[in-house]
Amino acid sequence: MKKSNPKKQTEKNKLKVDDIPKAKFQKITNERKEKIENVVRELVGEEAISMVLYLIGKTKVSEFVVANDLNMEIHKARNLLYKLFEQNILSFIRKKDKIKGWYICYWDFNEKSIPFLDEKIKKNKLQKYEDRLEKESTATFYMCKNACTRMDFEKAMEFNFKCPECGELMDEQNNTRTIEFLTQKIKELKK
Repeated sequence: MKKSNPKKQTEKNKLKVDDIPKAKFQKITNERKEKIENVVRELVGEEAISMVLYLIGKTKVSEFVVANDLNMEIHKARNLLYKLFEQNILSFIRKKDKIKGWYICYWDFNEKSIPFLDEKIKKNKLQKYEDRLEKESTATFYMCKNACTRMDFEKAMEFNFKCPECGELMDEQNNTRTIEFLTQKIKELKK
């Protein structure tokens, strides 16, 4: 009896949006689709995009149907569904199966939350970039020739300006390109 390689099976089971038959998706505008994909990618990950796109326009879809239609194992599908629920992208109701006595979850896409989540992601990114820009502008950074580590003045002083990785002497780093990059990113997010 041949044993199959589990690594090959997982590579086969990786699902891309383009692999799913188009009939299973509702037609949506590119702008709307792009915004949904960006929010899901940021909050949950790439693997959840196909699930959300599948649920658009559908109501009360069983987790078994979702797993079956997207060719996923049920536990992986449930895991993604609950991650999407935690981020308020999906909502669900639980009903008890009258025959088996199990609880089955029926899922809906919560499209009203997407604009708010998108705005929240932008605000968080903007705050991180502004904090980093302030730190880059006010502090002096040091790095060794091999670029092993980068640290501020206080940390470099603790190590006597020697790299803890390779032992090379650390020099002051010119971070004007980093500051320009952060300034550009902040301008883009403020648009």
